[in-house]
Amino acid sequence: MSVTTSDKRSWKFFAVRLAAKGLLALLFFASYATALHAQTIHIELVNGKTGRPITDRSLLNVWVGHENELTLEIPTDKHGVALLRLTHNDNEINVPDCRGMHADREKLRINSNKKDEKEFNKKYKWCTGFEADNPIVRHADSISVRTLPGDISWKVFPASSIGYVECWNNTSAWFVTTDFSTEDILKHGIVTVNACGKATASPQPGHLVLFVRLPSNKEYWDLIN
Repeated sequence: MSVTTSDKRSWKFFAVRLAAKGLLALLFFASYATALHAQTIHIELVNGKTGRPITDRSLLNVWVGHENELTLEIPTDKHGVALLRLTHNDNEINVPDCRGMHADREKLRINSNKKDEKEFNKKYKWCTGFEADNPIVRHADSISVRTLPGDISWKVFPASSIGYVECWNNTSAWFVTTDFSTEDILKHGIVTVNACGKATASPQPGHLVLFVRLPSNKEYWDLIN
């Protein structure tokens, strides 16, 4: 049986469409698989005056999502970077489940007894100040961050636990937290305002750059007195 030129063209057109559909399906499954697996956020602590990374193994207090009741303490590495991974897959999560802690604490406040207090303390033992080098947490729309002192801070101000001053606020409001959109971090990257100096940085997808500085002597003495 002979095949005409028109038939050949039809077959080529069909083959191209089939290949295109296969490619689209492959891309869909690849993106779906990526969405299921953890996405990494690099939280970078940078000296707002010098532009250099804070390399003293500082700790970051991090809360993932407005409703999350787990306080993470994530240490920075020698490059001043703390890693946080977000996932939609519950099997990947490697941090304590602290949902319900605030509600249970309120119940204890209203009607407490030693047995309930003991069970509460056992259940939520790791929910405040859980330190993890590479935490994998349930995905949420936002993360909240607060800086804690590192090795250099302890040497400069040995008498008290003094955190770094946030250059986007540039005030010694030690217990203030700031919310950041996880979508903005993952898609575009976020660099905080630097009111402490002239150091700058370019946003990169997956990176949250935090400009900070050590407190002044006056700020230190005002805090401990």
